[in-house]
Amino acid sequence: MKILNLIVSLCCFTQVVTAQNYSIFGKVDGMSDGDVLLGYYYGDKQYVKDTVKSHHGFFHFESEEYLESGMYFILLPEKQHFQMILDESRSFSFETDVKDLVGSMSVKGSVENELFYKYQKFTQQKGKEAAPISSALKSEKKDTKKYKKLNKELEAINKEVTDFKLDYIKNHPSTFFVKLLKAMEPVYIPEPKKNVIGEIDKDYQYNYFINHYWDQVDLSDERMIRTPIFHNIMEKYLEEHTVQIPDSINKSLDRLINKARESEALFKYIINWSTHHYESSKIMGQDAVFVHLVFTYFVTGQTPWVDEVQMTNIINKAMRISPNLIGSKAPYIRIPDENGIEQDLHKVNATFTALFFYDPDCGHCKEEAPKVRDVVRKYADKGVKVYAVCTEFDEKIWNEFIVSEEIEEWINVIDLENTSNFRGKYNVMGTPRLFLLDERKKIIAKLIDSELLGEILENEFKLIESNK
Repeated sequence: MKILNLIVSLCCFTQVVTAQNYSIFGKVDGMSDGDVLLGYYYGDKQYVKDTVKSHHGFFHFESEEYLESGMYFILLPEKQHFQMILDESRSFSFETDVKDLVGSMSVKGSVENELFYKYQKFTQQKGKEAAPISSALKSEKKDTKKYKKLNKELEAINKEVTDFKLDYIKNHPSTFFVKLLKAMEPVYIPEPKKNVIGEIDKDYQYNYFINHYWDQVDLSDERMIRTPIFHNIMEKYLEEHTVQIPDSINKSLDRLINKARESEALFKYIINWSTHHYESSKIMGQDAVFVHLVFTYFVTGQTPWVDEVQMTNIINKAMRISPNLIGSKAPYIRIPDENGIEQDLHKVNATFTALFFYDPDCGHCKEEAPKVRDVVRKYADKGVKVYAVCTEFDEKIWNEFIVSEEIEEWINVIDLENTSNFRGKYNVMGTPRLFLLDERKKIIAKLIDSELLGEILENEFKLIESNK
């Protein structure tokens, strides 16, 4: 009886769903009974919105709760899944078969999804036609007639798919699915131009690509954030197509953020994701991107969704990091050594200075100190020195540490009066902390270990030798 009632509801659902914000009837032939999940995308994450039980292949999602437009997925008990687009059509039905979810899909009541699956069916069929040809090509030599014949057949199929896609974009410009198709289109890059003296501009094509990367992505449409597509496009833009130095990343981010201002949801997502991403990045120097984002968007009041406590913590962290970014002049410190003589970091005469903060009672510090010692001794004749700061206040333990670790040749200092503010200037929130400074006391590496210190020094001296 329950099954009969469900079938009746499926046939005439348009008359009874006016109270629901969404009502989605589904029938999947061959599906086992069990939990069926309705999930959504948010950036690079997936979340479950609703769960229902299926009976003999039938299930029904409904709720008066508002469901935001975007791309959703339905996960079956067998862990197979397929996608649906939720737009103005909040009530629709579909029927398919578990053996071929795309090929057997039939949608009623949602023009968007009808078009979505018509496109998928076509490309799936063409993919099946192309697969054996692609396989055969791998076993043929490129200069044979058979290879050329097979390649021509494959090119013909690819052209069919391209033409079908272009027709779809032309004939259904207002649909969300077409927006997604356009967003996935590669950037067409014209031939490089010549300058006034006839030379080819070697940067023209890259600059064109970066400047036009977002042309086909509708950054005013907040539905983009609720698809699996936008985040992937953004990540490739920032991590594959942008030079991985802070200045270039900052420019790319600013360009993207400014383009997304029309959509509050996209604007918020890009800032939130990038701030967290670069704050927690393991790549040395990318904390400069975090600092740039905080000073450009948080300090200037452009992130009203961040509460006061979060804002204070974020800004304070950026303030702690900003004085010791890669490429910056090392903050000034002058601390007494074991003889009470104040040692000025900036007056250390060295080709490279390893700035080492440590706690004599710290187990990790006890492991790193002798390793740092051995690395520096290897390059001592080339002018490498260590300025070692004890972070604690026990002079006896400090002196014992210097002797036990055989680091008497270092410039060993301790701030017993706590007047240098080295913790604030170098953001020393734990130990050990190791920085590397060049001859002019510019920070060239930070938060490194002894192994990386050795690699950097080796590379730096190779570079010095090659430039002689």
